[in-house]
Amino acid sequence: MMNELTPKLIPWPETNHDEGLRRCVARLAEADGPADESGAWPETLWSLLTDARAPRWVLPKSIGGDECGRPELLERYARVTEGSMTAAFILTQHDSGLRRLLLAARDRPVAAAWIRAIADRGAFTTVGISQLTTSRRHGAQALKAIARAGGGYRLDGTMPWVTAAERADVLVTGAVLEDQQQLLIALPTDRAGVTIPPPFNLAALQASRTTEVVCDRVEVAADEILAGPSPNVIATPGAAGTGGLETSALALGLARAALNALIAEIATRSELDEPADALAATWNELWLALMQTAREEAEALSPGQIRSQANALVLKCTQAYLTARKGTGFLRSEPAQRWARQALFFLVWSCPSPVAQAAIRDLAGLCSI
Repeated sequence: MMNELTPKLIPWPETNHDEGLRRCVARLAEADGPADESGAWPETLWSLLTDARAPRWVLPKSIGGDECGRPELLERYARVTEGSMTAAFILTQHDSGLRRLLLAARDRPVAAAWIRAIADRGAFTTVGISQLTTSRRHGAQALKAIARAGGGYRLDGTMPWVTAAERADVLVTGAVLEDQQQLLIALPTDRAGVTIPPPFNLAALQASRTTEVVCDRVEVAADEILAGPSPNVIATPGAAGTGGLETSALALGLARAALNALIAEIATRSELDEPADALAATWNELWLALMQTAREEAEALSPGQIRSQANALVLKCTQAYLTARKGTGFLRSEPAQRWARQALFFLVWSCPSPVAQAAIRDLAGLCSI
């Protein structure tokens, strides 16, 4: 039996949605392993999220959404990740596209129309903007836009990383004009010239169905532009992105899943008590810091600082649990190996250069994150 010194994690706050979300997370945990092994589109995971109203968390209350504030939304993302990193990843990519549409809806009818389609019939959106942020931004593969004489634009090039592209009805994507100005575009996936190849063979999160999307002389009307032209169209105030606090919330959700599993091992292995306690203390401190940053409190850590520390912690928690499980944890049927593989995601996905360099230096023993 666990003793009174057994480490404790900060409990999730009780809310009106708590019981339904708790049931959803438990069922996601049961479905995550089979989804990971299959690699096919995880219909069970998405159905569980839909039943829990997760795709409506970002939508305004006026159209049947929950209109969650950012701290509450980050908490819900972390809780979903405890059950299924794959489900949380797909959801945050969907929500990132939806937030961009919501910001544009004030003066862009196309955005309002897609929001209504999402609210009324479950249309699916995702984002393809890494070519403007962390991936091949200045390379030959970037998605380029050429202004058409009669209005609108022609798109040529590639969106390097798009999650659930084959499932999407509309992509929120970015393209660069010849003068380096940028556009943000609502691009239907059934548009002529849009090609969605089979998903990449990833080390983890294969069921997210992440792939590149290729555009070959794709015509875009002027009224399908969500923002721009501007020098940095992604930097729209309020357009929270999946590479910021949202990604850190997922890292902490996965770390918590592994840490809870490690704590459960203490019942028969008291030698794990001290390291689990140290990891739990770090998790508690970092979660409170994330909430302070989300609330934009004075003296709060920067999103980059949160991300660096969350990356380090999720690697430690997942590898600690894998080590504690010994050879059994290396079996494909065990969550330990799956969580350890999924933790690698945070080293490469929407990972700004300063965060990546900090991680490399930390791994080399040159600095402490």
